[in-house]
Amino acid sequence: MNTNTKILIVEDNFVEANHLRLMLKNAGYTVSGIARSVDDAKENIAKEKPGLVLLDIFLTGKETGIDLGKFLKEENIGFIYLSANSGQDILSDAKATHPYGFLVKPFREQDLLIMMQIAGYHQKHNVESSIRKEQLFQRQLKDLISNFGTWDQYLMQICTALQPLIPYELMIANYVSDETPKNIFFGFLRTGFNEYQKITLESLQELTNLKLHELELILKNTTTENKIICSNEYDFQKKKMEPTLHKIAGNHLGMKSNLTLPIPLSITKKGKFVFSFYSKNSSVFDEDHLEICKRLQDNFIYNVENIIASQIVESQKSVTVKPLENQFEGIIGKSPVLLSVFDNISQVAPTDTTILITGESGTGKEKIATAIHNLSSRKNQPFVKINCASLPSSLIETELFGHEKGSFTGALHQHIGKFEQADKGTLFLDEIGEIPLDVQVKLLRVLQEKEIERVGSIKSIKVDIRIIAATNRNLEKEVGEGRFRLDLYYRLCVFPLQVPALRERKDDIGILTQHFISKFCEKLNRSELSLSSESLKSLLNYNWPGNIRELENLIERSVIMTKGDHINIIPLPVEDDLGSSHIDEDFLQHRTIEENERAHILKVLNQCGGRIRGDDGAAKILGVPPTTLASKMLKLGIKRNHF
Repeated sequence: MNTNTKILIVEDNFVEANHLRLMLKNAGYTVSGIARSVDDAKENIAKEKPGLVLLDIFLTGKETGIDLGKFLKEENIGFIYLSANSGQDILSDAKATHPYGFLVKPFREQDLLIMMQIAGYHQKHNVESSIRKEQLFQRQLKDLISNFGTWDQYLMQICTALQPLIPYELMIANYVSDETPKNIFFGFLRTGFNEYQKITLESLQELTNLKLHELELILKNTTTENKIICSNEYDFQKKKMEPTLHKIAGNHLGMKSNLTLPIPLSITKKGKFVFSFYSKNSSVFDEDHLEICKRLQDNFIYNVENIIASQIVESQKSVTVKPLENQFEGIIGKSPVLLSVFDNISQVAPTDTTILITGESGTGKEKIATAIHNLSSRKNQPFVKINCASLPSSLIETELFGHEKGSFTGALHQHIGKFEQADKGTLFLDEIGEIPLDVQVKLLRVLQEKEIERVGSIKSIKVDIRIIAATNRNLEKEVGEGRFRLDLYYRLCVFPLQVPALRERKDDIGILTQHFISKFCEKLNRSELSLSSESLKSLLNYNWPGNIRELENLIERSVIMTKGDHINIIPLPVEDDLGSSHIDEDFLQHRTIEENERAHILKVLNQCGGRIRGDDGAAKILGVPPTTLASKMLKLGIKRNHF
């Protein structure tokens, strides 16, 4: 954070506020004032225009710091919460206002100064990222003028260039003019990452069973928009009632929201050009997207007019769009929710931003982390993984930070921890929610200060690493119940990535299944198997509590047990009224005691979300110490990817 930035302190305890002011002043920061209530703060903001606000959640008066946070978000002023309260409801409400961070009282001066640096990074990165993406698009737009080929080639390049700025699944470009006998119409439906299916008038005719003159009338009706507008949920439903492209996009292609960008043309008053963007998400477009369109509109006017004036509009040769090289190796799928994750990865991977990956067990969080590392500037440096749930609490600290020889009984040699091993690279902390509270404190300070101390040493060692953490637990709930530190949560959750469950991306089940069939046929050295339509239907109807891992295991067993060339039966678990699971009888016959024990442990682990320790952990439910359970899992061959 620039020390010239004005800082407002909103705190109703004068002693704490003054102490905070002195710490900031001693560090060279400019404090514009201290406010005790939301009204006082708003008055100061109007007068002083601060660049950052430090605010307590509970203030004098009816309104809280969270109410002020909502106001600051609308005014585009960054802020950091100060509070000793870490309840789940408070955290959820605070998180919704998108603060730069959260300082838990009491905090050290060093904690405050590091949080100021983090706030500065957020402020700079958010602004620079938006500017960088828009500047890149504008450069690409200028290049298109000199390299223009056909309309569909031009629009295809526009389509891919706009994707980082506007989150759409369908883009339609429509040019209607009384001066030309033929209208220009092209659409591009997103089918994968950097993969699009071209939509023409002919394909729309086939889709809708409308005649050509009826479609042309619909196109004219669609180009009547004269201003940039977005329509979400109810507004889009109203638009679908009219005979326009919105109705076709909604009824035939499953779109639920729209952003319309008209391009006013001066070279012809009888022609209109409109970009229409559609999404299957009913509330994806917002004011930020409207502002982006306003800033880009002038560039589009110049671009489109030059192309129309050059009289190349009659060139409508077909184009083959070649998909770019797969950047997400090992991640299979093309569903909209997964493509949205890919977009977020592409945005954050080149930075050094800390990432928190959340999602249920078996959704592929480790593969997401690997993809982020491989797309980053650290891709040629170490990628070090550690599963925090697989280590006894007594060993987590030494595994993370290392230890010196003789630092404790049995420390016969110096041990280099994971943080040092990952220097200059990426450290992936899987199952971060399993780390004990005492280690969480030390981890927080390491993340803030970027230096570690080995167990048994007083020497600090600087480390240059990028942190990616993952969990299948609800960390907000863990914070509310006192099992996870709020300040550590905020330090990790700089850029959250939610990996969708398989039941949320059923469009991908078909290609995932085929991928696993091919994989296991090759592994077992047998000819390729086909999947019957009934088997695929049963897969689509199942709820997949174990996600992709469960699908993979099930397909492996099916490939092993199939004797012919077709997989006709897949032994899916069926839940009865009591909630117990039953598997096809062929799989249950002649099981040993050891196999039953293994199955029971796996079932409990799945019910506990993979958690071993704690009051709601598998060890507690099974009535054994966590170390005994870990030993049994090792003996029975139960690995992390089994649950």
